[in-house]
Amino acid sequence: MSAHDPEGTSPPDAAPEGGAAPHTIALAHGHSLVVEGGHGRNHLHLVDASGAAHLEISIGPEGIRLAVRGADLSLATTGALAIEADSLALHGRNGVSLTTDGDARVQAAGRLETVGHSQHIRSARGDVRIQANDDVRVEGERIRLGS
Repeated sequence: MSAHDPEGTSPPDAAPEGGAAPHTIALAHGHSLVVEGGHGRNHLHLVDASGAAHLEISIGPEGIRLAVRGADLSLATTGALAIEADSLALHGRNGVSLTTDGDARVQAAGRLETVGHSQHIRSARGDVRIQANDDVRVEGERIRLGS
């Protein structure tokens, strides 16, 4: 069974079509590192005892692709962490939390929209300011001020 053959139908060291035979390095706790190449691509897979890939690195004409799967993933640095992409999507199936011990800022060169079943804007200490270059519109069934 391998990352490319989850059913385990080909021999463990069978070469992918047109490629070299994979090279497997046994690691602790039943994990393995599988390195394979062919058709101008190279693949590195960190697989568990069942053959499921938890880390995949693919190198091809389009560049390097990295995929990480597992129960938990943590990134930590004592310096800055920057993520830059043409497009960025974050999704938490059970929630998303952003926190900081300092200031936070969200800025968009285009439209900024927040959508939720309900929304709560609260200042734990200090003012809430709304400033617009144009009109400010508040729409709702009822608008309650100071209640």
